[in-house]
Amino acid sequence: MVATAKRIETPADRLFVPLASGPYEWFGSGAKEWELRKLGRQYTPKHLVVGRRVELRRGYSLGNSLWGNLAEVRQAGSIREFFESVHYALVIPPAKSLAEALATAEGILGAADVPVIGFRVDVD
Repeated sequence: MVATAKRIETPADRLFVPLASGPYEWFGSGAKEWELRKLGRQYTPKHLVVGRRVELRRGYSLGNSLWGNLAEVRQAGSIREFFESVHYALVIPPAKSLAEALATAEGILGAADVPVIGFRVDVD
């Protein structure tokens, strides 16, 4: 009898999204539905295709991953503009106000007036 290792899902065409502990837990609990990133590199309409598999992982270390499907994509010229089309609480669940969500997102992304792209993940 040959022992086989447990198969870990890592589709070659999956979108890998490293997350800090908070956002990872928010996705896991169902409180967070959208991820917001600066437009560029792998975060472009070319790469963010509805239906694509998504791996949400706490940081870059191997371990537990959340898997899902990319369900929706929206672009905006700024964080504020993005929050006009997607409620801030779906991106930053603990934010108590739009002002708090804007400040948090600006701190993470490094600027307020940068083109952004957001994508909704339907977690398995």
